[in-house]
Formats: sequence, C-alpha cells, structure tokens
Amino acid sequence: MRSVFLYSPEFAKFKAYQGYPWLFQRSEATYRLCKRLQIFDRDWMSIDAPKPASTADVLSFHTQNYVSILEKANDGAFEEKWLRYGLGTTECPVYKGVYDYHALAAGSTLLGAKLIGEGKADIVFGPTGGFHHAGKDFAAGFCYINDIVLALKKWLSQKKRLLYIDIDAHHADQVQAAFYNTSKVMCISFHESPKTLFPFSTGFEDEIGRGRGKGYTINVPLPENTSDEEFLWAFERILFPLAHAFRPDVVVAVLGADVLFSDPFSHLQLTNASVCKALEGILQVSPKLLALGSGGYVLDNIARTWALAWAIMNGLGPREDDDALFGGMFWGDNISSLNDRPHFVPDHLKEKVTRDLQGVVHGIEKNVFPILKIKT
Repeated sequence: MRSVFLYSPEFAKFKAYQGYPWLFQRSEATYRLCKRLQIFDRDWMSIDAPKPASTADVLSFHTQNYVSILEKANDGAFEEKWLRYGLGTTECPVYKGVYDYHALAAGSTLLGAKLIGEGKADIVFGPTGGFHHAGKDFAAGFCYINDIVLALKKWLSQKKRLLYIDIDAHHADQVQAAFYNTSKVMCISFHESPKTLFPFSTGFEDEIGRGRGKGYTINVPLPENTSDEEFLWAFERILFPLAHAFRPDVVVAVLGADVLFSDPFSHLQLTNASVCKALEGILQVSPKLLALGSGGYVLDNIARTWALAWAIMNGLGPREDDDALFGGMFWGDNISSLNDRPHFVPDHLKEKVTRDLQGVVHGIEKNVFPILKIKT
C-alpha cells in the first residue's frame, strides 16, 4: 500500500473578512497534529504538495463566464453584478486571493486523482477539498470551485466506475446535480435533513436519479439530533449493499467534521467515533480511496477527527498499543485527546430519530434496491 497526504503551507496564508467561518488553517492544523503524533513516519507514506488547477481543468465543469469573473475577483475588488453568481455574499465573499485559494484546493484533489489513476497511490487524503456546493456557474456554501466534480470527470474519461460517499452535515447538492443522469457515478450522501439545514431544497430520500441514472443517487437525510447509534445503523444498512452491487473501481469519500455535536453549523449529535467507524466501512469497499475533508467549523474538531482518519486509513489505530497516542492526554496543548468524549442524547430524542430514520432507510430499500437487483 502507498498512501499520500496532500498538504501545502500556502493554504493557511489566505484570509477573508474578520470572523469568516471557513477555516483556511484546516490542512495546517491536521498536518501539524499528525506530525507531532508521528503518524507520517511510515515507509509507505508520503506528503505531496499540490499545485493550482489549471484554467483548463476548472473549465471541464465550470462555465467560461463564471471562471473569468472568479479570476477577476482574485484581486479582492467586489462588483455588485457578481451577486447573481453567488459572489460577494457573507458565505462566499470576494477577497484577495479567492481564486488562488480555490484553484489550489482543486489542484490538490486533482493531484490525488492523478496519483491514484497512475497507480502511484492506493489511498490519498486531501484535507482541503470537498467543495460540494459549487455549481457550474455559481458559488455557494463557502464553495467556489467544485473539486469533486473535476476529479470524478477526470476518472470518467478513463472509464472508471466511481462511488462517491459524502458524510457531511450539508447535502452534496452540486455533485448530485452533475451526475444525476448517469449510472457511471453512484452518489451516496449522508447529511442533515434539508428540512432543517442548508441547502434546504435538495437531499431528500426521493431524489434517486433520472434516466440512466435512476437508482444511482441515494440520499440519507439524517433527522436533527441524530447520534452515533442511529447514524451507524443507517450507514451500514445503506452503504454495504449498494457498494457491493455497484463494485466501484475508485471511491471518493468526504469526511465532514461539521457532523459533530460541537459544530455550530448543524443540529446533529455525532462524535468522531462514528465518523471513524464509517471510515472503516468505507475502506472495506474501496479498491482505491480518495478522501477529502469538506465541512467543519471548529479547528480542534477538524484536527482531531482528520488525524484519526489518517491513522485509520493507514491501519495505525486506535488499538490497545496506541492508547497513549489516541486516547491519552497531550500535556501543554488545548487538545486533550483525539477521540471525542461520549455524548449523551436523551432517550426521547433518540426514539424519534430512530422512527424517522427507519422510514428513510426502508424507503430507499423499497425504491432503490430493486433497481440495482439488491435483495433485502
């Protein structure tokens, strides 16, 4: 096995307005924690620095007009007419280097796709990636360039069967839109229900694809207050039958840290224990894996969860002999343990979530599984 961690110190040099929720230091924080815990020190690992995606790469999905405007916005001067493209809002502001940052993020994900496609890596992790809300001609939800779609399109040109798994508080709306009519990409999204969270209008369980793509889009909207037990039940019921039926060549997985109970941008009640357990399941069905970070709005959550994820991708723990690293105290820091503390959710909330989620899962089993000839 060869695994690659994608990192550049350039990511942390960018900034938008004071108080902007997107954390440009996400890669830096994850890298530094992994380095301090010595979980880069294996002979099968490498750390590769990405280069910005080319304009041609970006144009493989985004429109020429939108890309030209985004390039112009790079100097930080806002024009009101750009609002129609989602640029200049509080969530997608115009700031100095806005194109440079997102081109570098897209370049990171494309480097991961290249390494896997050329057989130079089996597992790649790009913490600064997963911008699943960027549309062909608009920015939304902190996302300006859809690196996921760019990577998937690269692999489609190589005639790969692609499984996209999105675990994030927010629905992978624009990845879904890009591949809604094809059977060559299966998109499975686990996210908070759009009844209670952005993007509000997409991500319901009855969105299952169209035409040749019918049955290849699967949405698992999680009710607010979903905790580890309910999430993992739904995850295992849905992922394993679908992945085994689809038999992908490559898996792309988003591991958003905004699903955690301590994140301010969702109403889910998960701990990183369930994210890690889900990752173990993803590894079981992945001939090759490109993992991306995506959402997460508490730097401590990001660093701990993604350091754990990197360790699990490499079979390093947590096991008994790793307890001192993964469950123990790190004196002198703000981080006391990689693992989240146990999180209590009242029984009456868990019971409601269980009922609602059973309805979602049973609906998918009824309406999607027969299309793919999966027996329940």
